[in-house]
Amino acid sequence: MIHELGELRSSDGSTLLKMWKVSVQPGVRPLVRHSHIRFEITLITSGSGIYTVGDMEYPIKPDSIFVFASNEQHCVTRVDENGLEMINLHFEPRYLWGRSFDSLSAQNADFCFRHSPEFCNYLSPERSTALKSLFIMMTEEFSKKSAEYALQIKNYLNMIIISLIRSFNYSSDNVAVSRDRLNSVKNTIKYIDTHLSEPITLQMLAENAGMTPNYFSTLFKKISGITLWDYINSRRIEATMQLLKGEKQLNILEIATQCGFNNTANFNKIFKKVSGLTPKEYRASGDIIV
Repeated sequence: MIHELGELRSSDGSTLLKMWKVSVQPGVRPLVRHSHIRFEITLITSGSGIYTVGDMEYPIKPDSIFVFASNEQHCVTRVDENGLEMINLHFEPRYLWGRSFDSLSAQNADFCFRHSPEFCNYLSPERSTALKSLFIMMTEEFSKKSAEYALQIKNYLNMIIISLIRSFNYSSDNVAVSRDRLNSVKNTIKYIDTHLSEPITLQMLAENAGMTPNYFSTLFKKISGITLWDYINSRRIEATMQLLKGEKQLNILEIATQCGFNNTANFNKIFKKVSGLTPKEYRASGDIIV
């Protein structure tokens, strides 16, 4: 069962940050690894089980926290007899960039995509006290919607990221990227997000940025932590997921075409890689994949 706690959107209508309360029934779940562009932080509020991340298994305990970087494969593989309650926070790394370039914004945005040497997906209850408090305060801001609540939520999010940076002894080498280079990638991401249904090529994006394709491709991965095509494909898959669950029952070919895929075979392959399910299986599923 899913209960949406709140959502913040950009001026173009795209989701920047979203929180859910998720309830999962007990039992052994099929291993359906999935990933997404958005950074994810999950607070376990009650229950126990197993979270699988890549080839690692972590114990699920009340007050533990799980952290997933962009495009990192993960899934809940076991839920014990009392079920599982969690709060999921998804947010766009670009949400932290803001309007100005400063070292904190650069470091936070960089952290959302790249692991430090001491990065760990799991924080035990003993290490998560401060983060839990910030999570609760964010949910309260969404509930009350007091004046400037969106700004306060962003402040809490920055505090969460700072806490994680300290937990992982993180240091960023991305702060040295110039304002112009960072803005080039930011503008490219904005263009991709608003032109998913159209043909997009590396040559075109590099020309718009005033760089060679090879240099731009390297720069994009350095700043975002993933390749340009992984970003584009993941964004398109997220768009198809919304249509597959939408009230308007388009067929799968129509959805694939509308989101920039030129054939169903390629679409099915990429969809399965990102979500762990086929488009048909995802449409039939009634729950969020966790």
